Amino acid sequence: IIHSLWRDRARLAESLLPPEHWAWTGDVQQYPLDPARANALLDAAGWKRGKDGIRFRVAMKTSTDETSRLLAMILQQELRDVGIALEVRSFEFATFFADVSKGAFQMYTLRWLGGNEDPDIFHTFDSQRFPPHGTNRGRYVNAELDALINEAGGSGDQALRRKDYVRVQQILAAELPSINLWYLDAVLVHTRRLGNIQISGSGNYDFLRTATVGDGR
Repeated sequence: IIHSLWRDRARLAESLLPPEHWAWTGDVQQYPLDPARANALLDAAGWKRGKDGIRFRVAMKTSTDETSRLLAMILQQELRDVGIALEVRSFEFATFFADVSKGAFQMYTLRWLGGNEDPDIFHTFDSQRFPPHGTNRGRYVNAELDALINEAGGSGDQALRRKDYVRVQQILAAELPSINLWYLDAVLVHTRRLGNIQISGSGNYDFLRTATVGDGR
């Protein structure tokens, strides 16, 4: 995906938070590409291949955006290799997002654009935030996660907050209510007249607060 879609201008993701974030951790369960293990796990779970080589079928909803469509095609091929038939259903974005927002899907992909400057983004997985009153679209429930999110969100102690959010990331990496795929590189092209540029890991425009304008020499 990173090589074909993003021309290597991205890196594998372990979390919703970017690696530059104070609460980020890479100390989480990893999932390297391993089709042999995937096949063994599916066999052990009782999902045997049929005569057509298919174990089961699942539908993925996506928008008609070209990148989203190409991503779905890559996933379709990868899953076919382990006996899972992925049916891709493309919709105009408003229809697609309306279905996703109310939880009407089996699989879908969306991209986070900003929003991860503060680790409060993990409220996405709060069990009190099911659609239509929140973004916990997979209706994930974990009491320990809820308690950690609430404690961290109500604390002014950054060391305590980091400890809680590290544990949150470890839980999410183990249970996988969603799968983080990549961090897209934040690239800024600017005139030499601009100085003091500090690009945020979320790719927002906060760098404008500290940017300075000189004569370009």
